[in-house]
Amino acid sequence: MNFIEFLKDNENTRKIFGQREIKIIEKQLNGINLTQSEKNRLSRDIRKKLQFIKEIENFKEQFGLKKGEEINKKIKETIRIILENNLRNKIDKIILFGSVAENKITIRSDIDIAVIFDELTKEEAFNFRKKILGQVPDNLDIQVFNFLPKKIQQEINKKGKILYIKKKNE
Repeated sequence: MNFIEFLKDNENTRKIFGQREIKIIEKQLNGINLTQSEKNRLSRDIRKKLQFIKEIENFKEQFGLKKGEEINKKIKETIRIILENNLRNKIDKIILFGSVAENKITIRSDIDIAVIFDELTKEEAFNFRKKILGQVPDNLDIQVFNFLPKKIQQEINKKGKILYIKKKNE
C-alpha cells in the first residue's frame, strides 16, 4: 500500500485532511501540475500538517494518554536524582505527599516530596534541598522531613505514600 492509497483508505484521514487536500496530495505525488491556489494550500496547510505529524511522532509512547503519566515520570526521575545525591546513604525514606498523594490534583498542583534522613544537620538539609531543587522541574517541591513542623510531619505520615524505603542492609 502506498501513501496515497493509505490516505484514501484510512477512516481517520478525513479528521486531519479535507477531501480537497487529499486530492492536492495525490496530484503532487503523481507529478500533476497544481493550480496556484493548490500550491498555496499545499505550502500553507498540508505541509504544515504533515510536519506536525512528523514531529509529534517523537511522543508516540504517550499517545495512550494514560492518566498521570507525566507526573509519574517526574516522580521517578526525582527519586533517581535524590538517590544519586552524596547524602543517599543517610536517606531512610522518600514520601510523596500533598494533592498528588491524595489524588486531588488540579492543573496548578505541584508535586510534594519529603525525604527522611537518619540524621542530618540543618546546613546539610539546606544544601541538599538547594542542589536537588536545581535539578528537578519547577512544579516539584522537595522537603527535608526531619526539619518540618511536627503537624506537617504527622500529616505526611498519615496521608503520604512511601516511594522509597532504605533496605535493612543499606
